[in-house]
Amino acid sequence: MSQTSETPVTPVKDEQPQTVEIMKIIKEAQQQHGLRHTDYSRYRTYCSRRVRRLRKTLHLACGNVRRFQRRDITLEDLAKDVKCLLVPLFQAERAWALAMELKQEANTEPRKKFHLVSRLRKACKFAAELEKLSQSSNLDARTKLEAQGYVCLINGQYYFEVQKWKESLQHFNVAKKIYEKLSETLKGDDAQVFYTQKVDEIVPNIRYCNYNLGDETAKTNLGDIMNLQAATGSDIAENIDALIAQTEQKKIQTFSEVNWRNGIVLQVKNEKVKIFLLKVQEFDKQIEASDSNETKITIYENILKESVDAIQAIRDELKLDQHFQALQRGQVLAPDDKPSNTLLLFSYLTWTRLSKTIERNLLMVDGYKQQASVGQNKSAETAGSKQSKPQDIVRIYEIILQNLKEMSNLPGLTHDKKFIADSELLTAFYKCFRAYYISMFYLSIKKYKEAVGFFFRVEKYLESVRGSVSALDASRELYKRQKELGKQLDELAYELNQSKYKIQTAAILEDAENASDNSAPKDGDVNKDKLSKIPLNERLDVYFEDTNLVSKTPNVIKLPIPYEPIPCKPLFFDLALNHLELPSYEDKIDVKKAGAQQQGVKGLIKGLFGFGK
Repeated sequence: MSQTSETPVTPVKDEQPQTVEIMKIIKEAQQQHGLRHTDYSRYRTYCSRRVRRLRKTLHLACGNVRRFQRRDITLEDLAKDVKCLLVPLFQAERAWALAMELKQEANTEPRKKFHLVSRLRKACKFAAELEKLSQSSNLDARTKLEAQGYVCLINGQYYFEVQKWKESLQHFNVAKKIYEKLSETLKGDDAQVFYTQKVDEIVPNIRYCNYNLGDETAKTNLGDIMNLQAATGSDIAENIDALIAQTEQKKIQTFSEVNWRNGIVLQVKNEKVKIFLLKVQEFDKQIEASDSNETKITIYENILKESVDAIQAIRDELKLDQHFQALQRGQVLAPDDKPSNTLLLFSYLTWTRLSKTIERNLLMVDGYKQQASVGQNKSAETAGSKQSKPQDIVRIYEIILQNLKEMSNLPGLTHDKKFIADSELLTAFYKCFRAYYISMFYLSIKKYKEAVGFFFRVEKYLESVRGSVSALDASRELYKRQKELGKQLDELAYELNQSKYKIQTAAILEDAENASDNSAPKDGDVNKDKLSKIPLNERLDVYFEDTNLVSKTPNVIKLPIPYEPIPCKPLFFDLALNHLELPSYEDKIDVKKAGAQQQGVKGLIKGLFGFGK
């Protein structure tokens, strides 16, 4: 006869902590079982049935039919199944629903106010049990935060009913802060709307508590929240940081592939690349929400800084790739060559960096155009504003054209006919604007002939680009930007027509002036353009009406003043003076005058005894 021994089965814990979406579960249950019509009785009976089903399913029954035996939920039960956490949750909800039902009836029967407070105290007890169980290692930071927020919410309602406004305000403020952080961190999640709704429900209670406390305590400081945390034993700030870290980690783990042009699916395994691509998505949302060009440019700068590490990480993996080495030598891959996933990922990251650079540069061009339009206004308000130069805009368009050329040579795009066609169209489009601003540069330095020549070149570009833009097919990616490109071309044509005839007139007048000056020369005539470049102190003998002298930067004198060569003062050194015997002039000195000049006792004695002779 063999004996069979039953060994206890130890539960295997998951490596990753699990999530229980407390607020989502509560909100869905409330909307489906009576609270849509404020029927608290129906919701209370549902909570009772839900607790009974949970205990039966999880084998946590309280005794049997004949005898009741209390059965509390423990951490060991929670380790087997996280659904055990729902038992104290719906027990708290059942007590809260009965309290809200009694609150409706307390308007006519004031004695039910005592039962209401008792039920809320019971709900606080079950909520505290819920928070204690949520500290298990099987649950993540999001579940812990939701449990803490739920406890603060129930406690805030209890103190609200007993009119302890300060304690109620503290709990409501902490609950509001927790749900705001959850809403900010879990953007795009299905439960985000529930957190936002709960914040909107808490705000009126906070205002009413502030009203009862007065203006001095209208704002709860950080010290009150820290005291509340010490009393409850919960570390809310740490859980918020852990929630943010876990959310980012989940995004990184779930982010594994990227869809590129022509249905190319790129596998992403490098952690740095995953982080960069997720940040690009966040940056794109920030750009859409921003209205200022300066803010957008700053965001693009951050994207370009983040792209450096990601591209370098992939470049390190491609050191032994033959196709990558061939590209480094300047070779182009044949259509039959199939680049590796890593090489295509490198191309995608480079394409992302170049496309973001082009978008950033276009925003800079818009800023320069706004400065140029302000500079044309001669009012006093804008006289001191910074003006842009045409050569600055030309330089930016040069960079854009270089970026488009680099994108066309990337692996995976060199043989993409639609991308090449779009790239060629954009190249011709930006060349059109570059030629226009080159002509504006020649206009600024009064070279009218060159400016007119570039204006005619812009007209040729306009005709060809307009035809290409109007013929865009719906299968092309540029088809989405067809209206935008056409609008920019129309604006350019309008500006071109405004400037072209003015420049032609100025060029003709300049030729006429030059011809009259050559035909009838006068004494002392000098070319005014050359003469205006000479400082005023160097051309005082020539007079003409120089408008530059009444401007803000008159050309009066060249500073710093240049050095001029002058003859050196000679130095003489008399080296033979000590070796010369000078002649005596005693016979020529008047003795009387010399004696008269002698003063003092010594001179008197010499004069009396004749020593002076």
